[in-house]
Amino acid sequence: MAEVENYRHIHLRGLGKASEDFRARGRGSKKRPPPIADRAAHADLLRQQLEESIADLEQTLALQEESGVPRAKRGASITFSARPSVAIDVGSKRSTSPGLKLLAVRRATGEEGDNESPEQATFFVVKNSLKTLRENLDRYAEWHDRPEAGANEESEEDEEDAGRPRNFWLFESGATIRSATLRDFWTDRLDRFPRRKTQTDWEVWTRPGFEKSFMAALEKIGIKPLGMPTAFIETIVRNVSATPQQLERLVRSSAAVVELRSASTFVSDFYDMEPERRASVMSKIASRISGPPADAPRIAILDTGVNRSHDLLSSSLPQSRCYTIEKAWGTTDAKGHGTRMAGVAQFGDLEGISSSSPPLVLQTALESVVVASPNPPGDVPARDALRRAVALVEREPHRRIFCLAQTAQGEEENGRPTSTSAVLDQLAYGDGENARLFCAAVGNVPHSPEEPYQIADYEDRNEGFGIQAPAQALNALSVGAASLKDLGTKGMVAPVGDLMPTSRTAGPWVDPHPSKPDIVMEGGNFSIEKGGVFSRPSPAHMVVTTSHLTPSRPLTISGETSTATAMAAGLAARLAARYPLYRMETIRGLMVHSAEWTPAMLDQLARDRAAGYSAQEAMKLLLGRYGWGVPNEQRLFASASNALTLIVEDDLQPYERSVKDDGKLGNIRLREMKYFKLPWPETVLRQLNQTPVELRCTLSYFVEPDPHAAARGRAIDRYPSHRLRFDVKRSGESDERAQLRNNELAEGDISEAAGSGDGWALSSRSKGTLVQDVWRGKAYQLADRDGISVVPVRGWWGDMPTQDRYERTVNYSLIVSVRTPSDAGGDLYAEIVPKIPATVLVEAGAT
Repeated sequence: MAEVENYRHIHLRGLGKASEDFRARGRGSKKRPPPIADRAAHADLLRQQLEESIADLEQTLALQEESGVPRAKRGASITFSARPSVAIDVGSKRSTSPGLKLLAVRRATGEEGDNESPEQATFFVVKNSLKTLRENLDRYAEWHDRPEAGANEESEEDEEDAGRPRNFWLFESGATIRSATLRDFWTDRLDRFPRRKTQTDWEVWTRPGFEKSFMAALEKIGIKPLGMPTAFIETIVRNVSATPQQLERLVRSSAAVVELRSASTFVSDFYDMEPERRASVMSKIASRISGPPADAPRIAILDTGVNRSHDLLSSSLPQSRCYTIEKAWGTTDAKGHGTRMAGVAQFGDLEGISSSSPPLVLQTALESVVVASPNPPGDVPARDALRRAVALVEREPHRRIFCLAQTAQGEEENGRPTSTSAVLDQLAYGDGENARLFCAAVGNVPHSPEEPYQIADYEDRNEGFGIQAPAQALNALSVGAASLKDLGTKGMVAPVGDLMPTSRTAGPWVDPHPSKPDIVMEGGNFSIEKGGVFSRPSPAHMVVTTSHLTPSRPLTISGETSTATAMAAGLAARLAARYPLYRMETIRGLMVHSAEWTPAMLDQLARDRAAGYSAQEAMKLLLGRYGWGVPNEQRLFASASNALTLIVEDDLQPYERSVKDDGKLGNIRLREMKYFKLPWPETVLRQLNQTPVELRCTLSYFVEPDPHAAARGRAIDRYPSHRLRFDVKRSGESDERAQLRNNELAEGDISEAAGSGDGWALSSRSKGTLVQDVWRGKAYQLADRDGISVVPVRGWWGDMPTQDRYERTVNYSLIVSVRTPSDAGGDLYAEIVPKIPATVLVEAGAT
């Protein structure tokens, strides 16, 4: 067998070439509702219902006047319900649009168990706009379809096309208009809507510009605000404690509310068990620790605090780096969870460390922030706690990875953005230049000694327990748990390498959604109790870590997704230490790029295929349970002669503002794509000829969120500020033809034959901000696949010229690896390095 030599990954910047002109191909179309037979009669009915829905308008306006709402902003909320089996068509309306202001949309997803309920949209209409709305209805009543308009497929960008009156498609798709109720503002599942008349904690989403009137209405009604407000684009989120009756008055009198959701706080799941025969070697282990250097990357543990007096933690966590978001909580760890996470993040599993182990030279340091009340229930909203924690540690600028092993209890588990996941996305994006990396736990299936985990739930790998907030955040590295310790499977719930018994999945999420989790790491296993119905944690399979009860009980064990998340945060921090020039987009991308599915995971894929699932359906189940698998540390930290990894960091400007003939600014349009001509091991690949090889591509970038897009039914395409996708040049295809497939304005001949696009694992790649795919085929077929396009896709930045986001550039990391059998021969790395221009090379070389 040929010897495999290890190298540092090849790091490039500035390799991409921007297109001179760009127009995306396949921009798609939007299906319009079937035409109304008698529009005059339909308009008359809608007009009558409109007048009935605003019958008490003057009373509502009086309440708003008392709250100090400016006259021009006073109005009423109305709800349009769609025709049966027709999607309500709201166009591109937002809460800041002129005329009808879109507050919330309820789509017919079936998630609430009521597939027969029509879709609906709730709007706010100011008094001065009612006249215009009535005129729109008059024009709609007189409209006759023109032969040339014909088709029901229209460009999504043409809101009012072919001279149709404003709001035409809303009238055409709507069946009724009525006055909005409190439940119409509720955008979580309807079965979660508070039904009691008692005080309840709510999340209230409001429009900017109504702060004074909103606070005045709160005071007048006697509603108590909780925590601090959180500002997003076009929305401000507050938590309040109120009865449904009080909240209904607040909605009417403030004119500010756009949607309502469940409130949440951070909680953690943990064990409090001590492994046997560990404490005796503690002092010997501690004496062999060499503290991290001053510039070492830090792991910020956002949890219950850390007991820094622990012998294993004191050298990497000074008191000056222990914080709390509430002074009364203190910085010590009253619950024990944070100290466990600190030990896991810094040392991994202490099981393999003994008094005779080599010296431990730490590469990373620690920080701690208490974000959960030591005496639940906490009174700090999860999103508020997250923002305050980041502000505390960033008083001292430093390179850090955030470990969030807590979940936001009380928020939806259907994959849609929540306030906490949106704050995480917002913090991760930052200003677009200084991104932050958060490792977030997907959460655990609930269980306790009184209600143990039921083995029956493992048959479908927890299909009914959705990933918890904020792990659905697009910009997060979302971590699930696997059972990786091979101590024998007799009496265990999980086979070695399969899903940890209580790790949550994306099974219940509403389509379409991004792929989550991203990766899985060690979380332990459960043993089957007598009778074969219930199970309990198996101490031998858990991770040994530090305890907050030092010195009496210095070691304990930990498991589930919080432990897996701490493992991931520690691994990411060590990667950042090894490659200090990598952007956070790269660190996240490489963690996923290096991941592999275990044999047990692939067995589940085969089982699902045998059960009748299509290849893509089975792949979706695989990704929703395990993400891309378990990071392979060898591939993560180094390339090899037969496993080459290229790290390409670049940027592009997704949008630009068009200029009209008269010199005035026009619409926002997509601006450019970039094409990467990669240094490529063509000679080695052609020599390998028929040898099976693998190409893996990962695109990692961060977005600025607009969480209110979910309430408008646009969570996938308008929650992110922009989207990016990659496309790899095909075998036998020219560079010009490869670019022309993505850009209508590129040079080249569209009739030129293109190679096959077969061989990729996915037919539809992730709609998130971490896009990955794997191609497998023959070496000669890969020899000329040396070009990759990175193409922008529209998001909310393209809709809002007043925000001036269209001038921004966005960073991204493109990670490409080629892997051949270890005994195939040839050195991929040695062939590529001489081909790299010095102007783009950041780093390469031996380990």
